[in-house]
Amino acid sequence: MTGLSDEQIIHVKKEGLGESIPSSSGFRIPASEFRRVDETRFIPDLTSHTESESRLIAEADETRNISGAAPEEQTDALKSPMPSEKLPAPRSPESLPVPETAAGTEECHEPDVSDESPADLSNTVRIHVDILDKLMMLAGELVLVRNQQLLSAETADAAARSVVQRLDIVTTELQETIMRARMQPIGKIFRKFPRIARELGKKHGKEIRIALVGSSVELDKSILEALADPLSHLIRNCCDHGIETPGERLLAGKSGQGLISLSAYHEAGHINIEIRDDGRGINPDAVRRKIIENRLKNPAELDRMSDEEILNFILLPGFSTAEKVSDLSGRGVGMDVVKTGIEKLGGTLDIESAPGKGTAIHLRLPLTLAIIPCLIISLGEHRYAIPQINLVELVCLYDDDVRTKIETADFQEFYRLRNRLLPMVRLSEILARSLPFTREVRAGITEKYRNACSTATDMQLNFAVLKVGALRFGLIMDRVLGTEEVVVKPMHSAVKSLKIYSGATVMGDGKVALILDAEGIARHSGIMADAHPASEERAEEVNNEDDIQTLLLFRYGEKEQFALSLPLIRRIERIKTSAIEEVGEKEFITVSGISVRIIRPDQVLKVSPGVERDEMFLILPKYIRKPVGLLASALVDIEESAVDLNIDSYMEDGLLGTAVIRDHITLFPDICRLAEKSEPEWFAKRPETSESSFRSAKQVLLAEDASFFRQLVKGYLESEGYKVITAENGRTALDRFNENRFDLIVSDIEMPVMNGWDFIRTVRKGSNIPAVALTALDSEKDRKTAKDCGYDRYEVKIDREHFLTTVARLLEVGSGK
Repeated sequence: MTGLSDEQIIHVKKEGLGESIPSSSGFRIPASEFRRVDETRFIPDLTSHTESESRLIAEADETRNISGAAPEEQTDALKSPMPSEKLPAPRSPESLPVPETAAGTEECHEPDVSDESPADLSNTVRIHVDILDKLMMLAGELVLVRNQQLLSAETADAAARSVVQRLDIVTTELQETIMRARMQPIGKIFRKFPRIARELGKKHGKEIRIALVGSSVELDKSILEALADPLSHLIRNCCDHGIETPGERLLAGKSGQGLISLSAYHEAGHINIEIRDDGRGINPDAVRRKIIENRLKNPAELDRMSDEEILNFILLPGFSTAEKVSDLSGRGVGMDVVKTGIEKLGGTLDIESAPGKGTAIHLRLPLTLAIIPCLIISLGEHRYAIPQINLVELVCLYDDDVRTKIETADFQEFYRLRNRLLPMVRLSEILARSLPFTREVRAGITEKYRNACSTATDMQLNFAVLKVGALRFGLIMDRVLGTEEVVVKPMHSAVKSLKIYSGATVMGDGKVALILDAEGIARHSGIMADAHPASEERAEEVNNEDDIQTLLLFRYGEKEQFALSLPLIRRIERIKTSAIEEVGEKEFITVSGISVRIIRPDQVLKVSPGVERDEMFLILPKYIRKPVGLLASALVDIEESAVDLNIDSYMEDGLLGTAVIRDHITLFPDICRLAEKSEPEWFAKRPETSESSFRSAKQVLLAEDASFFRQLVKGYLESEGYKVITAENGRTALDRFNENRFDLIVSDIEMPVMNGWDFIRTVRKGSNIPAVALTALDSEKDRKTAKDCGYDRYEVKIDREHFLTTVARLLEVGSGK
């Protein structure tokens, strides 16, 4: 039709470029994941929509009526498979396939099977890639214009702010749509690997099969093309030096046929790819011998290193444990090229291996290289951007805390953050030294700031907690300016060798900011080489790790301390009390152009009156579709603690219970219930649960090992009038089930003694009772496994309204109403 090759053409759904789904609540908050909180931390907003909004959007996509194309548009030129419009659910690392063909795994023997039927192709048009590249560039420029307008809107009138808010929403939707149009399924490159495996297996006398998972997962076309060579090299390594010959495998007690599983899944705005084989694995002792032979480390240094750190040496140029390197590949030969290629895409590479069991290579890549959300910081007069994928939280210390809480050990500064030792890196010192830090350099830096702290007054220290794989460290800077979606520009060739930067961007005011590379900074400062698993372990062990919750501690009145689980919080907004407006007896404040209903704890709970201040904090919750926020007078801290909620000492409607945190009785408010008490008309009775007598007659078995979530879910169910009996694991739940008559089962999946899978399989041998899986796992494999095991519904912890609606519907069906 156009004379262009398939590589120059991309298929786009016609209806996909012409419509968007608004938020189900109408409550949009821009990507402002971090807001200034002087007393303590900054809390990230990990998603642009709440989970409930994302679910409603997905349901709307599924039920959307797509009309057929006109006959004249159905040409023979439409032949290439079209990427799926809908991204699959994120897959947790624990749910990745083990080396055996599991449910949800497709074994590919014919690599050229189309992913789309001819009927689907009739709803696509062919677009030249250059046009999409131009659209992406223009979208990037529009983002810059949007950012400029957001800056000017701070001093504009209400009408101008409304226009800018609309521009922000439209720009975001346009950017997302264009990026979606560039997305292509990773199956496009996955399809060629079964043929490669067959050819190499035949050449080396091996039996090899490949299992593919997640072929429909999509990512940007430019990243997809750049992945082809690194993945090919890794597959060749698995076939050539990973998988043993049939004779060797039979002697080792394995099947004669080797398995390579290739998996892809989305997680937190990134794509994760795993290449796993069930071959001979990498022997850490052999790597150690090669390290000593090459004089890279001495034996004393190697003794202090873990097996995981030892395996990373195979990523060095020219490093290999293979006695004979073949012409096809070598485990280690060329791995540095693979690592470099992945890092150029802004990704990371990790290796796991067990001798005799196999090797897994984990790749983590951004979905697109075009636009990323960043935290903007400053050092002196210069601004820098930190990708939010590397950001954990922000911490601010004052006066005595700066002098006393920054500790020194082995010429390295540390901060004890919630009983974890956090290595500290000063950005100013990184920028002042072009060579990587030595022990002598770090000793000089430590002494310099120790002397400065002893004489200074009115001190303030801001640092960002960054993550690089399992490593966490603090990056000290001057100020936090805010968050912004930035258009990534490549570094100039003259400074491309500086590993502490990953790119540059043009800010809203036209000035340039450099994008920091967290891994490059960790390596430059030397903390990456010194990282040891012990530095990430807790200084004090907690008895029950499953019950550990990350809590926000805050106050409203002078007497009580409150706590909210961090996963239940969307954002914290610092507000001026003078901006609060009253409508009748209700209070509202405008946040990002939306009127938010303010809930004061003393109006819905029997607690002391609030401490009025010029500036207070508004806690915006997740899972509530209406704009509502809980008012706090002061933020105390973020605490990781094992929570065992007590409902006997003190309890009232609107509380989940109490617990002793930092030697204080702490109230755990049920923010959903508080919103319901404040605005009952927002929470109209569900038709299925309108009869209280019907609800009170229903008995629910709840299996949950974490006491916090057990009490949380039990409170939700009891607030609807259901009778609830709880169990701490699947075995106890099975005993309860055999002793009583239940109308519904709600069960966690990951539990000790007996997990949720085995529990429901046992129940299904003699009962068809309705069952809901309520878990933190959220992958297509887990959902399919839940259905295969016998669960009727699969709910992710925890959207209260959606969960209660699901429960009500299952009970209605079960009762035949």
